[in-house]
Amino acid sequence: MVDEVGVMIERSVGTVLAVSPGISDRLPIRPPVLDGQQLNPRLHLLATMGKRDLLARRAPSARTRGRLDWLMRAATAVRTGPVRTSEWTIPGSAGPLAGRLYQPEKGAPAQSLLVFVHGGGWHVGSVAGYDNVLRFLADRAGIAIFSADYRLAPEHPFPAAFDDVAATFRYAVDHAEHWGIDAARIGIGGDSAGGNLAAAVALTVESRFRPAAVALLYPALDWNLDRYPSTTMFTVPLDEGCVRRAMRWYAPTAREQADPRFSVLSAADVSPMPRTYVATAGMDVLRDQGSTLVTRLLGSGVDAELRRFDNLPHGFASMLVDHEARTATEDFARAVRSILEAPPTPDPG
Repeated sequence: MVDEVGVMIERSVGTVLAVSPGISDRLPIRPPVLDGQQLNPRLHLLATMGKRDLLARRAPSARTRGRLDWLMRAATAVRTGPVRTSEWTIPGSAGPLAGRLYQPEKGAPAQSLLVFVHGGGWHVGSVAGYDNVLRFLADRAGIAIFSADYRLAPEHPFPAAFDDVAATFRYAVDHAEHWGIDAARIGIGGDSAGGNLAAAVALTVESRFRPAAVALLYPALDWNLDRYPSTTMFTVPLDEGCVRRAMRWYAPTAREQADPRFSVLSAADVSPMPRTYVATAGMDVLRDQGSTLVTRLLGSGVDAELRRFDNLPHGFASMLVDHEARTATEDFARAVRSILEAPPTPDPG
């Protein structure tokens, strides 16, 4: 009963947040024009909802993490087609990890699967908080989605999260046949810090577990933020200080910050990456990191594509009650299906 009430509250809040464009345009909110772009008032409101917690200088408490999960569910409370879920336990190096498999029920059984790594700056976020997003991706892409919790910073610094995500991906590959999945059509992806972890695993995982494709949403890829003009252009929902603090909580030493399992763009060679799709938000401090990765991949002979969504903020997939954010996330879902169903690329060996 408590869970049912919680779902009702989340949907009610989501309905309030999903203000129609005509009404939202009359809200007394006038987001600034930055780099020739502007958020609509509704997106600006959504992007600032959890900013107080994200900008906090202290490590998050369990209560803060729970509140952010609740806001996440409320801002993503949209209807999808039927999606079946099942719970799995992954044997991680430091203990069991809770995983959840999402399988769309409409159409033929899904044979492609994306291991999706949730974001949250390496220090917040959970599969429970991302549940609506994961259902949405499974439904719109028509593929299976597997996601698992991982250890969070600062209690568990680098490489804890990386190790957990690598274990999760290996587990998915090993269980492909049991789930009715074609092992040659398993990819890895994620958003923000989850995109960082997904890219790092794809770059460094042993060849027998090499993913078929990588799909990233506004990923964080480099400790050296000063290299990118977008770092200082935008402040909603993330600003430069917030990103630096989150990175330092996860990777506190210079040696860790330079490790390609964290700073993917510090890798001397990115050619081991499989085909890659990167979606960036036009109004995001991390925007230029995503485009830099695609440029490097193309220069290394890797099949890569960049899609930039102008007038959208970092974290737009966490704002599905907004039409523009939802449309962009649907585009991402279609791209995921496309790259997983494309003919396999040769293994670089």
